[in-house]
Amino acid sequence: MGTMRIERIGNGIVMDHIKAGQGIKILKLFDPSLLKTKIDYASYIDSPSMGMKDIIKIENLDVDPNTLMKMTLLAPEISISIIRDGQVHEKLKPKVPPFVEGVIACHNPKCITLTEKYLVSRFSVEWQEDGHIRQQCQYCEHVFHT
Repeated sequence: MGTMRIERIGNGIVMDHIKAGQGIKILKLFDPSLLKTKIDYASYIDSPSMGMKDIIKIENLDVDPNTLMKMTLLAPEISISIIRDGQVHEKLKPKVPPFVEGVIACHNPKCITLTEKYLVSRFSVEWQEDGHIRQQCQYCEHVFHT
């Protein structure tokens, strides 16, 4: 079997330390029109610290704060490198926030936020030691884990 090679990018972002299999969910957070560029996506890569991980490189793309928040909820250990002129310009290690608004939707079919569209979703968020994230809707108090 040959060796897979992921090329360097000149400008863009590199997302690393994504739990294996979660990378595809991260890619779905971006507007498809922004992804009409070179993308390298490697899944289930050996990692000494995580066992297995995903890595994503997207050329000529920056990450906005709302997408960054969603990424952190999907992959709490994610690290993001901003690449400029072939060099790491900045490295981000976002933290799971204790509270989010308008970022995720409630999974409870009886939640008022699903029928009253003017309401902005509100969740308390807690990263747990087992690697899961506990999310609780502030309207209906429904709890779910990612």
